[in-house]
Amino acid sequence: MSSTDAQGTENVGAAAAGAGVGAAAARVTAQESAHFSAMNPKQVFGEVMGELAERDRGLSVVVSDYGRRLNLDHMREVLPEGFVQCGIAEQNQVEVAAALANEGLTTFAPSYATFITGRVYDQIRVNLGMMRSPVALVGVSAGCESGMLGASHMALEDISLMRGVPNVEVFCPADNAELASVLRLLAAAPRPAYVRTNTLDGVNLHPDGTTAVSGRAQRIFSPEGAPEVSLVATGTICSRAVEAARLLAADGVAAEVLEMLCVKPLDVAAVDALAAGGRRLVTTVEEHSVVGGLGAAVAERLAEHGGAPALLRLGMPDAYQNADSQAALLERAGLSAAGIAARVRERLSRG
Repeated sequence: MSSTDAQGTENVGAAAAGAGVGAAAARVTAQESAHFSAMNPKQVFGEVMGELAERDRGLSVVVSDYGRRLNLDHMREVLPEGFVQCGIAEQNQVEVAAALANEGLTTFAPSYATFITGRVYDQIRVNLGMMRSPVALVGVSAGCESGMLGASHMALEDISLMRGVPNVEVFCPADNAELASVLRLLAAAPRPAYVRTNTLDGVNLHPDGTTAVSGRAQRIFSPEGAPEVSLVATGTICSRAVEAARLLAADGVAAEVLEMLCVKPLDVAAVDALAAGGRRLVTTVEEHSVVGGLGAAVAERLAEHGGAPALLRLGMPDAYQNADSQAALLERAGLSAAGIAARVRERLSRG
C-alpha cells in the first residue's frame, strides 16, 4: 500500500493511510524547510523550542549543562520558568523530566546522544518504558559527529539501546526539516520518545516540506523502471544513500531509497513489501553499529518471510573507534556514497 504526499515523496506501508495524531501541527512548509536547511540541528532545536514556548506555557526543556549550545535564548526569554538546568547529571535530568511530564508539561530532555541514552538507561527503562512518562529525549551529535572527542562521545549503540525499551519510539530524522517536524509532532502529541540528531552533509531532502508520521517509511529516490536493489536508510546518512543510488544507476543498477524515519515502530508493511517485491538485494544504511540498529530491525522482519531477498547491512563496525573526524570515520567504514555503491556492486556480483 502506498500513497503520495504533498511534497512528492512516496509514503510506503500501513502508516501512509493516515497522518495520525499531531500531524497537522507537525507540518513543515517548503519555505521553512529552506530556512532550517541553513542551520545545524542544535540551532533547529532551539528555534523550534522558542516557537513552542510562544504558544505553550506548559513547555519544559530540561538540560544537563548542555543548554548553552542549543540556541535556547529566545525560549528562555519567552518562558524562563520552562528552562530547567540540572548540571552535569543526566540521570537526574531524566528523573526531573519524567516528573514534569507526569504533571502534564510538554517536556524535552536534550544532551549528547551517548549520554542521554547509555548513561541513563535505567532511568529510561523505569520512567519512559514502565511508567510511560511522555518525555522526548533528544540525542545531540549522534553517530560519529563527536568523533574527535573519542569513543566515549560517539553514539554508535544508542538506537540499539532505545529499541530495546518497550513503549519508547525512536526517530532518526534525515534532515533539519524533518527534525523540526518531529519536534513539533512530539509537542502536539507527547509520548516516550528518543530523537536522534546528527550533522552530516547538510542536504535538504524535503525541499517541498514534510510532515513527520511515526512508523512511516518514505521512498525518497526512485529509479527508472522497477528497482532490483532497495537501499533502506535512516538519519542524515539518507543523503548518501540517495547519492549511492545515483551512482548505481550510472552502472545500470536500478536502486530505490526508502527512508525509515522511525526505527521503532518500524514500518513493517514497507519491509513486507520489499520481501514480496522481487528485489535482488535489500541494503540497510545507518551511521550506527551494525549490531542492533536499523539493519537488525529489518533483518528480524525479513526473517519471517520465506524466500526473502538477500540482505546487506552497512553501518559502523562492532568495535570502539579511535578519535578522528566524522568524515574520516565514515570513509573507513565504507559509508561514503561511493563506498555504499561499491559494497552493493560487490554483493550483487556474488549472486
